[in-house]
Amino acid sequence: MESFNENEPFDIIGSVSANAGRVLDNYKSIYGAPLQDSDVQVTEALRSCYPKHLITAILAQNCDLLAYAAAGYASAEIDPVTDTAVRWRGYLFPSQRGQPGRLGDAIRFAKYRYKWLSEEFILYKAVVRVDKNYPITVYYVLRELDNDDTTDSRSKMTDNLIQSVGDWQMADDKLVYVYDNYWTISRALWEEVQKADWDDVILDQGMKTALQDLVRRFFDSKKVYEEAGVPWKRGVIFHGPAGNGKTISLKAIMHTLSVRKDPIPSLYIKAADFTYNIRQIFAFARQMAPCLVIFEDIDTIVTDKTRSYFFNEADGLEHNDGIMMIASTNHLDRLDPGLSHRPSRFDRKYLFPQPSLEERTLYCEFWRHKLRNKPSIEFPEMLCKAMAGIMGEFSFAYMKEAFIATLLTIAGSRTGKLEDGSTVVEKVTPVEHVRLSPLEGRNQTEPPNPKAILVEGKAKFDHYPEQPREDDPEKYEIWRVMVTQVKILRDDMAGEVSARRVRQPASRRPESFDHAGPSASDENLQARMGPPGWRNGAQPSPDMRYRGREAQSRAVRGAGPFLQSAASVGGVQFVPDA
Repeated sequence: MESFNENEPFDIIGSVSANAGRVLDNYKSIYGAPLQDSDVQVTEALRSCYPKHLITAILAQNCDLLAYAAAGYASAEIDPVTDTAVRWRGYLFPSQRGQPGRLGDAIRFAKYRYKWLSEEFILYKAVVRVDKNYPITVYYVLRELDNDDTTDSRSKMTDNLIQSVGDWQMADDKLVYVYDNYWTISRALWEEVQKADWDDVILDQGMKTALQDLVRRFFDSKKVYEEAGVPWKRGVIFHGPAGNGKTISLKAIMHTLSVRKDPIPSLYIKAADFTYNIRQIFAFARQMAPCLVIFEDIDTIVTDKTRSYFFNEADGLEHNDGIMMIASTNHLDRLDPGLSHRPSRFDRKYLFPQPSLEERTLYCEFWRHKLRNKPSIEFPEMLCKAMAGIMGEFSFAYMKEAFIATLLTIAGSRTGKLEDGSTVVEKVTPVEHVRLSPLEGRNQTEPPNPKAILVEGKAKFDHYPEQPREDDPEKYEIWRVMVTQVKILRDDMAGEVSARRVRQPASRRPESFDHAGPSASDENLQARMGPPGWRNGAQPSPDMRYRGREAQSRAVRGAGPFLQSAASVGGVQFVPDA
């Protein structure tokens, strides 16, 4: 947090007029009224109070001078003598449950004494509103006029400072660019991506190989595209029910690109409400090319308002060489045909269907491997296929939920046996399921989808022979609890489908079983700092910052939604007390 000592000697830079302390009064009158552009009036107030200084206004989200100082490359101290700071006091939620919260301040207006190298500056931090837009934070940097300067001149030393801060912000390539109506960068997402590995992605092996080759070949084939005389760009769509591997596959792709000899940056698009947002996305992608651009839930990004503009940016007059787009959607049928059936935009679609029996078995084996060092939980290999059998029509997300619920139940019931040992899993007549391979275009017929039913307290399968007595799954606690949890989840699924059918008009109701299910991952992709060029939007809360931000704010990680929303109210950030 910014600190100051009123008794510490510090020479005030340059000459300050007698009205210097009245900037706060101007700020109160400016920002307290419903004005069109308070930035202009703050600038005029500064010129009135500092007539012998050059004033440079810098968007904090574009060039964070205080973060630069917090990282040790400069110094910044609030000056309480010649002007008064405006603060919000608040409670910051603990970073982890069980730990105490903290109190902190949010600086809306303050004067700083800023020193970089041997140069000294006056710096004002102010929250302003431009053209009735969201509040934004602006740094006003003041330097004394030289003999040849006018109030409209540019300060060379201030420009050098901006250049140094910008270069520092961009020096770290261990990040993912995130667009959520403005550009930010996320070190936290980059670290999460590094944990993703293709070995952990449970998909049809042919599809997994095809996805790996698709991305690798594109970024290695610039000369091939040039020799063929075709634009070096590509677009694919990942589609299918929620929770079946789209997100983890995207993470694995991003990881693969980040560890190349020549790393390929990833641009993650979460929201773009207006046409100028679409413009900013493609403009930055062209600057960063070659790059990967990911449109998460593209059916919510490309809307009626932005559709035509998106089409023009994707395959209009401007070149998109080196840009690979991957769009994801749970509802391919809702996409505009101009997206899903236009080869020059997205020329390949990959279906992530409900996992087959084999894939469900592999997923159960994945969990068995994770629990191999837990001697208190007996999980023999023979249970993997049995568990896969009772989880027919489950997505990977639902399977994950079943395992987590099972383990939590076991942990909470070690003092006695389960109370509900007679739960019956609904019996469903097996049917043949035919899938169209997205890679080979051939029919793949799966075995009948297995369902389980408890008979006299034991689980049997519709098309599996009776288990030998010595391998009876009922003697394993994890199996007994799993059967109960699967029944609970299956009831939830049935309730969701019924509710959806009530809400949807008949023309939109799916013909086959479909459910949203819990998300396969709930990463918080909110990044809190970014490169030059983003929109003048509201300053986000500081729970994820790149290097130097923690030194400045010691921000509380993982805070609740109240804190996150409160921290961005008015474009200010709450900073914990030291």
